Amino acid sequence: MTRWPALLLAFACQAHAAPLHFDLPRLDGDGQLRLNQFRGQAVVLNFWASNCLPCIQELPVLHAYAASQPRQRVIGIAVDTRPAAQAYLRRHPASYPQALSSPALLPTFGNQIKGLPYTVIVNSQHRICTRRLGPVDAAWLAKAVAACGGP
Repeated sequence: MTRWPALLLAFACQAHAAPLHFDLPRLDGDGQLRLNQFRGQAVVLNFWASNCLPCIQELPVLHAYAASQPRQRVIGIAVDTRPAAQAYLRRHPASYPQALSSPALLPTFGNQIKGLPYTVIVNSQHRICTRRLGPVDAAWLAKAVAACGGP
């Protein structure tokens, strides 16, 4: 029998050889959101979907963290349809930038099974420092960001 705690994988990994990047359409405004906009900074990337209950449950944690740590970059990446993600964000505004992606981006950031929610912290060279499949909590987020060179 598989239980949620067993699925809440937290794993450290070695940095990828090359810096990661993306260029995604914004959900919360016009234009694109590019990882290289945040050169030299650790960034929290949270992949979510509007129909993912654990994603919805962790949003307040990420929202509170981003609001309390304005120097730390946090980016939400909806793996969803534009209408569904935008409707969700209208009901539950986030305090950090939001972009739209397809599930195809997930393996690039170490999520071969494409499960959600999925949080990745990249270091200042934009290499994966740590990642977690399943919802994050405030304690994990604070420790992981600190370990990856965030403020």
